[in-house]
Amino acid sequence: MNRFVTWIRSIGLWLFEPKVAWTGVIILISALLFALRPGSSEFEVRVTGLILQAFGLGTVAFGIRKTRIFFGHQNVPQLFFEWVSRFPHWRRHAVIGAGSGMLSAATMSARGYVWSNVDPTAPIEAQIDALTKNLDRMNERINHLENDVDLRLREHSAALKQEQVAREKNDKQLHERLETAETSGLHISLIGLIWILFGLLLSTVSMEIFKVLNA
Repeated sequence: MNRFVTWIRSIGLWLFEPKVAWTGVIILISALLFALRPGSSEFEVRVTGLILQAFGLGTVAFGIRKTRIFFGHQNVPQLFFEWVSRFPHWRRHAVIGAGSGMLSAATMSARGYVWSNVDPTAPIEAQIDALTKNLDRMNERINHLENDVDLRLREHSAALKQEQVAREKNDKQLHERLETAETSGLHISLIGLIWILFGLLLSTVSMEIFKVLNA
């Protein structure tokens, strides 16, 4: 029994999924039943067609409003009041602008190195010792430079990788937003198109429909 109830409930949820489509179909069927009922006048047929066209145009306006809100743009009333607020005044007020500047200090780094002078008049052992110390210092400087270059390369590589990941994420989000903006309102637009189609049909051949119904 519980399984049967769950199945019936699942069917109900499945039928309720396209609720917008069902609403459009119900409105269309109700309009056709009203316009095509026996005894309806030509005026009623024509007005019903006009109402369906108005509903269809309303779905178009709704889709435009939804797209503007999705991308963070102002709605039509806000745009109108903003445009009105920019009406040129008879007397222009003087605008005094104050500017401020900031000089950023350049960051500099300096390194000092010790170097032993070799005295040609010194004993051979002293000269060799001075040369050995200079060679050790040179090797140490080279090691520092290599370590510094390796560190800069790792930092640069990590920054490039992070930038690539962020760019791919932004591209994916932009693609999803564009896809959502382009396809989320297709079912509403389709319903509006059907309403406009039947509305044009009723309004255009209202006299012919009236003659058929009252023949």
